[in-house]
Amino acid sequence: MKPPAFKYVAARTVDEALGVLSSEGDRAKILAGGQSLTPMLNFRLAHPEVLIDINRIKELEFVAQRDGGLAIGCLSRHRMIETSSSIRKPLH
Repeated sequence: MKPPAFKYVAARTVDEALGVLSSEGDRAKILAGGQSLTPMLNFRLAHPEVLIDINRIKELEFVAQRDGGLAIGCLSRHRMIETSSSIRKPLH
């Protein structure tokens, strides 16, 4: 099957993604990886009017020690986490 028609937005900043999400409300869905949303679109189990792709938002890709803990951005890839020096350092 093919997905229903939708408007595609490739956000480049968090502010841009939030702006579109704010203006579109329940009509919009966030796309980060697509592993679960893509099949749902194809089987027409989901039919957003707007799809906001956040994969190009670099500020969401990070691994860092912060405030005595470890922070991992929502777009951090497995390889980035695996090779991060922040993972190997003891937490303070």
